[in-house]
Amino acid sequence: MIISKCPLRVSLCGGSTDSPAFIRRFKRGKVISFTPTLYTYSTLHKDVNGFNNFDKQYLLSYSNFEKCSDISSIRNELIKEVLDFFNVPPLKVTLGADVFSLGSGLASSSSYILNLVSGISTLQGLNLNLNDICRLSFCLESKINPFNGYQDPYGCAFGGFKLIEFHEAEAPHITHLPTDIFNEFNFYLIYTNIQRRSETILKSIDITKSYPLLEEVDALYKYLIESDYINFFKTLNHSWEIKKNISPKIIEGDVLKRLDKALASNKGVLAHKLCGAGGGGYFLAITGKSEEIKLDKNHPYIKIQLETSNLFSQMI
Repeated sequence: MIISKCPLRVSLCGGSTDSPAFIRRFKRGKVISFTPTLYTYSTLHKDVNGFNNFDKQYLLSYSNFEKCSDISSIRNELIKEVLDFFNVPPLKVTLGADVFSLGSGLASSSSYILNLVSGISTLQGLNLNLNDICRLSFCLESKINPFNGYQDPYGCAFGGFKLIEFHEAEAPHITHLPTDIFNEFNFYLIYTNIQRRSETILKSIDITKSYPLLEEVDALYKYLIESDYINFFKTLNHSWEIKKNISPKIIEGDVLKRLDKALASNKGVLAHKLCGAGGGGYFLAITGKSEEIKLDKNHPYIKIQLETSNLFSQMI
């Protein structure tokens, strides 16, 4: 049995500048993100004399259950793409996560694919390093969502708080950032109770309106290095205002607008933004150490910590 565990990712600023279309046009992109102590998991197991080996059946367990005799019949697109690429014979695949993963804005799809690519490469004795796994995972996920950005596989697989820079025809460059901010402030994820497909949001983005986010990333990096958290949070809020204007779908509907307004007017909230492509999933909110988020029961929240470990797979 192979067990894999991969962090999710929370992007602070720069999302959409990591898209292939943006980088083709402007030759670069950059994001600041971190991995929280929240994960996706996968297990891979081939039985000795049962459904896999004897009946030649794939058993797939996630939010649904599938039993089928060939890869082409698999309904879960993530599992299907990875098993097809590696030409994996029948086995049992189980997926799980620490959060509502569908449309979370936390790159759960990328995290799942990373787990599967890492686990299957371990199962098949392939010597893939973390960069290899990220590149392949991006290619496979792009078959499902052609508007997918580069930041998600690298943001999930490489743990910690980091600046990720992208250039055309080059591997992403990762700079690990000071982590004192996580000791001095509280970070919360607030569930909107809205699920969406990121592809719908991403294909509506006007990439020319994303360009100012590059300067916002540079400013955030500067203030973080200087431990100037007052200006860091001001810039983070300003970048969220820019992000809301790159597509009308990012914060669409009364629920999101009401929650956004409630967080903006909460004096205890120093900065907030909707995670990922937008349209639903989770809000990130940052407060002082003595502050607690108070919201109605329709929006459950969790306090998160920084995770510094990378994606890993283990045979047991």
